[in-house]
Amino acid sequence: MIVSNSSCLIILDKLDRLTVLKELYGTVTIPKAVQEEVFSEKKPPKWIRVVEIRQPAAPRLLEKNLGAGEREAIALFLESTADLLILDDLAARQVARKLSIPFIGIVGVLLAAKQEGLIDTVKDTLDEMIRQDFRLSKTVYESALNLAGESAEHKIMEV
Repeated sequence: MIVSNSSCLIILDKLDRLTVLKELYGTVTIPKAVQEEVFSEKKPPKWIRVVEIRQPAAPRLLEKNLGAGEREAIALFLESTADLLILDDLAARQVARKLSIPFIGIVGVLLAAKQEGLIDTVKDTLDEMIRQDFRLSKTVYESALNLAGESAEHKIMEV
């Protein structure tokens, strides 16, 4: 089972590439707070499963500097049999690390998508993300291209 926070869903939806998650993972599970952040009044695709947190107090016990979606995604992971959590926020990643939760971010998703032949290049998608105001450091950008076996034809500004 894969649990996701909002950021990956939001940026892939903006880029009209949300189905990359479906093709990689089949079903993606999200908590109610993520559904509200990402889809508002729209209904999520059928391959995205929305679940209620069984222990509603659990998200409130997590770090206060996390957003509702991040807290609920971490809580959902902890109370489920999930294998992987998708999140990008640094504070959320630090909490996941403390709790020994295996996680991946959008860059890892893109690297997996390229490896599976679902996208041609990581660079093109990263460049599109940056144009959509997705914050990505020069180091992460260059590391991602290196891992993908691609080269940077232009430099991005350090964020």
